[in-house]
Amino acid sequence: MKLINELIDAYLDNHLEHPYYLDLQTGEVVLDLGAVYTGEPGIDWDDEENEERYVDIPKVGSDEAYRIMIKFAQRTPSDPEDKLFDALNENRPFRKFKDMIYRLDLEDEWYAFERDYAAEQLKYWLERNDLDYKELSEKYNQHHTDSKWDL
Repeated sequence: MKLINELIDAYLDNHLEHPYYLDLQTGEVVLDLGAVYTGEPGIDWDDEENEERYVDIPKVGSDEAYRIMIKFAQRTPSDPEDKLFDALNENRPFRKFKDMIYRLDLEDEWYAFERDYAAEQLKYWLERNDLDYKELSEKYNQHHTDSKWDL
């Protein structure tokens, strides 16, 4: 897996209780829920060094997620009857939109669109925070190369 894919997964995780951090030393994406949930110890925020070691990864908010769905619906020529827009105007628009995506057989296009959007937002985030993706990716790859699971 590539670092960008883990960053995208963290960005698109719609559980607000899932705090994701980027470890600037290893390039790893860390879900900080603690040992009870992940089997790994959580980040020790009492250690002052960790405040500079870990950077909070942004998450897509519900308003932004809704706008992404609208953009997708606007760019979908295979929906001439505007079924995606109709789904977005119903109760529970997120669920109705996803259901309609499946009915119209647009899952692959939707997920590619959503991930491309997330990648672009993360690129801006990295730039705004003066984070060098290439350097972080090298650290990430080195960490994974050293893994006992890497064959």
